[in-house]
Amino acid sequence: MKDTLNKKNIIIIILSVFLIGLGLESLTRLYFFISPIDIKAFKKYPGRYQESHFTGYKLSPNWELNHHTLKEKINSLGFKNQEININKDEGTYRIICIGSSLVYGKGNNDGTWPYFLGQMFDSNISSTQKIEVINAGVPGYTSYHTLIQFITKLIDLEPDLIISYQLFTDLWYYNNLRKDVIIGDNFRNYNSGSTIGRMIDKSYFIVLYSATLRKYFSKIPDNEKLPSSLEEKIFNDDVLIYYNRNIDNMASLCQMFEIDVVLCPPISLFKEINTLEEEIMIMDIENKEFYLDYIKAGKEILQTISEKYDRVRYFDPSTKINSTVNVFSDRYHPNVEGNKRIAKEIHSFIEK
Repeated sequence: MKDTLNKKNIIIIILSVFLIGLGLESLTRLYFFISPIDIKAFKKYPGRYQESHFTGYKLSPNWELNHHTLKEKINSLGFKNQEININKDEGTYRIICIGSSLVYGKGNNDGTWPYFLGQMFDSNISSTQKIEVINAGVPGYTSYHTLIQFITKLIDLEPDLIISYQLFTDLWYYNNLRKDVIIGDNFRNYNSGSTIGRMIDKSYFIVLYSATLRKYFSKIPDNEKLPSSLEEKIFNDDVLIYYNRNIDNMASLCQMFEIDVVLCPPISLFKEINTLEEEIMIMDIENKEFYLDYIKAGKEILQTISEKYDRVRYFDPSTKINSTVNVFSDRYHPNVEGNKRIAKEIHSFIEK
């Protein structure tokens, strides 16, 4: 009799837990259905990326996020951009902007600097030529990725001009530089998540619960997860050796295929003297001297490459833009105002 009661109690508990879970899941799904909130904005695997044979990962074509504070749309070719034709329209001058999240942008499609750059060319009524600007930025892409992206995809779009705006993501392999390894063999494969992780990600309630925990208990923004630790970073000539080689290889290919190039070192909050407000925004401020040396060396590399090839030009936006908290959302990701400034200065440089 006692055993029968225990079994009944266990069944009742299991059934109660199931019904409560089902109720919570149903209410959460109803909430997302009637609200302007997109569940993909909170998922660990929202589908923004997919596997690529050449670059490891790429943006998922036709992926869309329709969140009330963030609206992103990836076109059919896998760019955060309006639809374009693979074959250029006759008389079109095509500009492709390459890099990582600094190009892709943290906000809406219409808040990136490639978007603003395209708008500036469109508004130039004195121009008789159509100028098309394509945002080919992909979050996390290093110079390795953009070089392969150029060879395997972008070159087939017949660009007239490539704008390279990248530097900081080449810190991804910083910790491997001191090891006796081939750097290219140490990039991780595309992480599509475990089967269990994918299944959990399908639950609206668990996704919302996890997002709430991240919001109130995680101290590091997602876009700041470059290798940063309490360990002191030491700069030497080897830190940017692969960045130098990759950018140089891309420049030589552009020279060969008669494609113009503008090499731009990204702006950032790293400078000799920072305000307290700026220092608060700079993650890994303890290694500021390393970053200053890193940025200086990166600029010298790009300048040297630009002097090596006829079709390559160097432009440093930091000579025109005052880097303050007003133009950044973190240590080197520009906000909308920052993107407008970047677009304005690059536009002026190209026009000249």
